[in-house]
Order: sequence, then structure tokens, then C-alpha cells
Amino acid sequence: MVDALRRAHRIATPEGAVVDLHPSASSAAIEVGDRVTGDVITGDAPLRHAAAGAAIATVVAEGLFSLETVVEFPFYTYGDSIEELRESIEENWRDARVEEDTMARTRELMQQCSGVRPRARERIILTLLRPRTVHV
Repeated sequence: MVDALRRAHRIATPEGAVVDLHPSASSAAIEVGDRVTGDVITGDAPLRHAAAGAAIATVVAEGLFSLETVVEFPFYTYGDSIEELRESIEENWRDARVEEDTMARTRELMQQCSGVRPRARERIILTLLRPRTVHV
């Protein structure tokens, strides 16, 4: 990602900006209402997401960009059922899965909370970078 940010610096105009959005290194959770029923198992995702943050820190330290804004916020993916949510996660998230014990806890809690849809909660980091003039 450092190489991609260096390329972005070469093509960004002085009044331009680069916006990076990536999940935080924290685990995504399955929820019903405000109760967590388990984590999404995401393989090496925490390492990849931490590497994205490190890449941003590298180009800022190199003086290519100034860090203008960093915002962390929750992002929710909903399903009409836990089976639908699991299918969406496993089809669309790299190397992710929802284990059976989380599925069972989610089903049980959904029976107690009628009308509430299951969701996956991720923490997303939005970073706004401004290109700096680099003197050679």
C-alpha cells in the first residue's frame, strides 16, 4: 500500500486529497440489537488492516502527505437472517467465516428479540491525506 500512496502523491494536485477507508485491526462482531453473539473469524485480516495504517504512517513520516483527518466509526452489514448474513460475509469478505456457536447464539437471541435483524459490526477508519510539496 505504501507504493500505491506514493503513486497517489505523484498524481494528486496540490489542492487535492487522498481518502483512505479500511477496517480497523479489531475483530468484526455479530450482534443482535446491542448484544454481541460472537466474532467474525477473519484469518489474517487484522494484520492486513494494521499494515494499511502503517502504510499511511510511513508516507506521512516521509513528508509526502499531511494527515488532515482521521475518523473511526462503526459500519454495519445487516441480514434478514443469520444464515443470510453468514452467506454474505463468507462470499464478500476475504477468508471470513461465522462459526456454528455464534450462529446458534444469534438464532437464540433473535427468538427473544422479535423484529431485530442480525448484523455484523466493523470499525472503519477514514483518513484524509493532503499532498505536500516534496523538494528534491
